[in-house]
Amino acid sequence: MTTINMKDFYHWYTQDEYMEVSDEIAEELRADKRFEAAYRRRVTRNKAQYSLDCDDGIEYSACVFEPSPEELVLRKERLEMLCRALNSLSEKQGRRV
Repeated sequence: MTTINMKDFYHWYTQDEYMEVSDEIAEELRADKRFEAAYRRRVTRNKAQYSLDCDDGIEYSACVFEPSPEELVLRKERLEMLCRALNSLSEKQGRRV
């Protein structure tokens, strides 16, 4: 049997509370703690700790769709066709549109 401090493994414990657990459970808790620490290091090293609430434009760039070059060309062609169609209308029809 191993004695562990519950405060080390569970954040809601505000005071030291020691409990005897089996060796397998203690090792599993330590392995989980090591896995969490490795995950935090990996996130920090890969600079993946962005917050969408920090107003640096990340949220906007993540939510806005970037058009492909083909879509940009199609938009330009559509705008040209629209301009040609509007220019071919009479003055009264152009004001109404």
